[in-house]
Formats: sequence, structure tokens, C-alpha cells
Amino acid sequence: MTYPCPEPVASLWFPLVKKFYQAHYPSGKPNKAEPIWVIRQQGKILCAVRLKPFPENQLLTAMVTAPEQRQQGLGTHLLQGIQQQLTQTPTYCFAFTHLVAFYERNQFTEILPEELPDTLQERFLTYRRQGRKITPMRYKSS
Repeated sequence: MTYPCPEPVASLWFPLVKKFYQAHYPSGKPNKAEPIWVIRQQGKILCAVRLKPFPENQLLTAMVTAPEQRQQGLGTHLLQGIQQQLTQTPTYCFAFTHLVAFYERNQFTEILPEELPDTLQERFLTYRRQGRKITPMRYKSS
């Protein structure tokens, strides 16, 4: 199946993105001030991701695909479509452990927590203390 190209969320349809996250990833909490990219088809959001900016890097976070659309390559299509945004500044993610292989297939490399920038390290350690099973990763531009 061919999917549309990822597109940045316009403020006009931010309520739709918020509703998508509430339905499929409640802890995702989209923020109007942060870049959010989605794949839409016939007005329906199929997949979304946030790029949380920091002064010298960014955190790819809250990547979610609608359950009925999973295992069809949408996440890969989304990441490939925003490659330019991922290479503009160092990009990191805290991958759920069961998704590490997915991110590795999409040009992320597992790193040690100590390798995270200071701006992200404390956040990562806080999430770990909360019991989240996450792995720090960095995007490697080709």
C-alpha cells in the first residue's frame, strides 16, 4: 500500500491530533509549541510523532500508529519522511525496549544513558525510576 507523505501539523487541526493521542497513547500529550508530524489519509490520522526541541538537540517522542494500521510500515514511512528534520540537529529517542529493533532499522543506534546530553539524561533517569522499560538511542544520519 502507498501512504501519503508525512506532514507537519497545522494549528487548525491540532484538536484532531490531541484526540488521536488521547485514543491511542494518552501519555503522549501533544503540545502546540512542538513540531508534530503525521500521516493522514482521507482526513484520518494514521500515525504521529513529536519532535521536542531542546537548545542543542531534540527528542523524538510519542510516536504512535493507530492499532489497526500497525505492522504495515507506516512508522518507517513516517521516519523516512521526516529525515531532514531528524538530521538538522542531534536527535535522540527513549525507545520502549520492545521497539529497539524497529528504531535500529530506522537509523537509530542504542547508546549508554551517560552518552545522553545533560538536557535529556535526567529526564531519561526519571522515566527509568518510574519503571519505564526504555532504551536511549540516537539518530545517525547517513
